[in-house]
Amino acid sequence: MHRPLRAASRAAALAAVLSAALAAPAVAQDVPAPATTAPASPTTPAPPATPDPPTTPVPRPAATPPTAGGRYYAGPADRWTVGGAWLVRRDQGIVGLKSAWQRQRTATGWTPTSVPDVWNAGDNSPASQAGGVVWYRRELRLPRIEKARRGGLFLLRFERVSVAATVWVDGVRVRSHRGAYEPFSATIPASQAKDGRVNVVVRTDNRRNVGDFPPGSTQKDGTPGGGWWNDGGIPREVGLRYADGIDLSPVQVTPDLPCATCSGVVRFRVTATNYARKRSRVALTGRIDGRTVQLGRVSLAPTAALGRSRATTVSGTIKVPRPRVWSPKDPELYDVAVEARLLDGKREGQRVARYRLRTGIRSIKVVGGRLKLNFKGVDLRGSGVHEMDVPNGSALTDEGQDTLLRQVRALGGLVIRGHYPFHPRILEEADRQGLLVWAEIPVYQVRQSQLARDVIRQNAMDLLRTTIQVNAHHPSVFTWSVANELTTNPGAPIVRYMQEARKVVDTYDPTRPMAYARQSGVKYGCVGAYGPVDILGLNDYFGWYGGPNEPLADPAQLGPFLDALHACNPREAIMITETGAEANRDGPVTEAGTYAFQAAYAAHHFAVYRSRPWLDGAIWWGLREFRVRPNWGGGNPRPTPPWHGKGLLGRDAGFSKKPAWQVLHDEFRGVDQTAPAPTTPVTIPPSPPGRTSTDGTGEDGDPADGVASPGA
Repeated sequence: MHRPLRAASRAAALAAVLSAALAAPAVAQDVPAPATTAPASPTTPAPPATPDPPTTPVPRPAATPPTAGGRYYAGPADRWTVGGAWLVRRDQGIVGLKSAWQRQRTATGWTPTSVPDVWNAGDNSPASQAGGVVWYRRELRLPRIEKARRGGLFLLRFERVSVAATVWVDGVRVRSHRGAYEPFSATIPASQAKDGRVNVVVRTDNRRNVGDFPPGSTQKDGTPGGGWWNDGGIPREVGLRYADGIDLSPVQVTPDLPCATCSGVVRFRVTATNYARKRSRVALTGRIDGRTVQLGRVSLAPTAALGRSRATTVSGTIKVPRPRVWSPKDPELYDVAVEARLLDGKREGQRVARYRLRTGIRSIKVVGGRLKLNFKGVDLRGSGVHEMDVPNGSALTDEGQDTLLRQVRALGGLVIRGHYPFHPRILEEADRQGLLVWAEIPVYQVRQSQLARDVIRQNAMDLLRTTIQVNAHHPSVFTWSVANELTTNPGAPIVRYMQEARKVVDTYDPTRPMAYARQSGVKYGCVGAYGPVDILGLNDYFGWYGGPNEPLADPAQLGPFLDALHACNPREAIMITETGAEANRDGPVTEAGTYAFQAAYAAHHFAVYRSRPWLDGAIWWGLREFRVRPNWGGGNPRPTPPWHGKGLLGRDAGFSKKPAWQVLHDEFRGVDQTAPAPTTPVTIPPSPPGRTSTDGTGEDGDPADGVASPGA
C-alpha cells in the first residue's frame, strides 16, 4: 500500500529527489494531493473527503537518465532500464484525467517512489483487493545518440502493468493497454524528444472485471475475489530501447531436437518495423553456434502515424549438427543473435538493429500418452509458486527472485508452475539451472458465459500468442498451458476455446505440448472437451475439499478416480498440477489445518501417485504462503486470511519450514525425475481422515457457468 509520508519527512524526500529541479513555471492551478485514507471497501460507505490544506507548488523535477542495460539478457543492443526517481499519486476520487494530471508540470501532490512498484503491497484490506487508480510519473533524460544514427525513435517497454495502463509522453497519449501479465511497448514521438527530455506519465487501474484474466469477482459476503491477490501498479521494470530506424520485435526463437541422433533445429520468426522517415531496405540474418541463416531482404515502408507501424515478419531455420543437448542435469545454452543491415542509402551495409538471447536444444513431446524429455520418460516433481513476497508483493527484486529459486531447488523438485507467465529473468535462471517450467496464461476460472464471447476468446488467444512469441526460446519451458480450472462440466464455449488454443499453439510452436489444468469434476465422469490437449493436469484435493457425502471429501476415492481419468484420456500425458492442505498450527493429525494433518496428507497423496507409474509428475501447491483474498479460508477451519496456508514455507522473514517440507523433500529427492517411474509395489501410508470444507466443494458453484469456489 502507498504510505503517505509525514509533512517533514515528505518534504525531505521530495527535496532529495528534486534537488536539481529545473526552473519550470507552475501550472495555473494544481490539483490538491489526494486524501491519504484508503478507499472504502465495497460494503462500507466512503468517508467524506477532507480537503488538503493549501500547499506551495513543488517545482518540476529534474530529468534524469535511465540505467544502461536491461534486467535480463535477452533483448536489443540499444536498451536501458528506466528506474531511478519516479513519482506516484493516488487517484482516489478518480479525478486525474479531468484534472489533466498527465500534463501537470509541477510535482505538487506527487510522492517519490521507485519502479517496479506495487502500491498496495502490505495492504490486506478489501479495498486493496478491489483495486484502484494510481498514477506514475518519470521525468526522463533520453540517452544521447550519435549524429549519424539519429532519425530513429525511442520506445518504452513495460514488462507488466496491472491491470490497465494509459501512457502519455509530454501530455500526448501514446498507448493504452489492458492485461496484467504480458509486456507491451509505447513509442516516444520524435516531436516530443527534440530537447532530449520527456515527461512519461502512466495511469494504472487494477479494478478487475469479469472479462479480465484472471476475472474479477465478488464473494458471497460482498468482499472482492479474483483468483489471487490483486497487486496494483507497475510490478515489473520499465525498459527503454532505441530503434535506429529499424526495430526487431517480437523475436521468436524456437529450439527443437527431432530425434536423438538428429541435428538440432532452431527456428526464427522475426518481425521488423521501420521507424525511419523513409522507406528502408534491410537484410535480416539469424546466427547461432557460428552458423548463419538469411531470413530475408525486405523493403519496409515508414511508420505512417503514432501507434500505426508498418511491420514485416520473416522466418528461417538453422540446423546445428551434433548439438550440445540441454537437460536438467546438463543445461547447455547457445548464444543467438538476429541482425538487420541496411541495403541502400548513405549507411548501406551498416548494422542498424541487433537482438540477442540464449537458448537450449532439446526435445519435449508426448508420445503414446507419455511425456518424453529428450526421448526418455519422466517422473517429475515440483512446486507451484507465485512471483511475490511479503514486503514487495509481486515486484520481486533480483534478490527476491534468486531466493525463490533457491527454495525451489532446496526442496528438490525440477518443475515450477505459476498461474501466469514468469518474469523473463526467472525463466533465464530456470534455463541456466536446469529447471522445467509449466508456462500458463491466467485464463483462470473464467466463466463459460464469458468464453462464449468472441472478444474474450480473442483476448485469450492474443495473450497465448504473445506468451509463446516472447518465451519460446527458453528450453526450460516444457508446455504451454492454456487455462486453469474452467468448469468441469464444459459446454460448446470451452470446446471452441480449446480448439482455438490448439490452432495458436500449432501455428506458433508445434514443438511443445499444449496443456490444461482441470479440477476433479468427479460427478461429471469422462469429459471429451479436452481432446486438443496433450498434457492434462489434475488439481487434486481429495480429502481436503468436498461437501458432505461427496467423493471429493473421501481420500480413498483418489486412486480410483486417477484410474478412471487415465482410462478416459489414453492419448494425453497426465500430471498432478496441484495438491495441498492448509496448515497454520500445531495439533493432532486428525485435525484439519494442523502441521501434522498437512504432513500426513502429503505423504499419502504422493505415495498414491507413485503407485500409478503412468503419471508423469506431481506438483505441490504451493511452495510458500501467499495472499489470496480478504476472506480466504482455503478449507481450514481456523484460517488466517488472506494467507494461503498450503505453502510449505511460512511467510515470516526466515521462511520457516513446516513438517510437510521435509516429507516432500525426502519424496522429491528419492525419485529419479528424468527417468520413467518404476513399477515396483508402493506402500501407501494412511491418509488423514476425510473431511468436508466450509468453503464448499472446491469444484463448481454453478456447473452451467463454471464459477468455482476456493481458487488461488
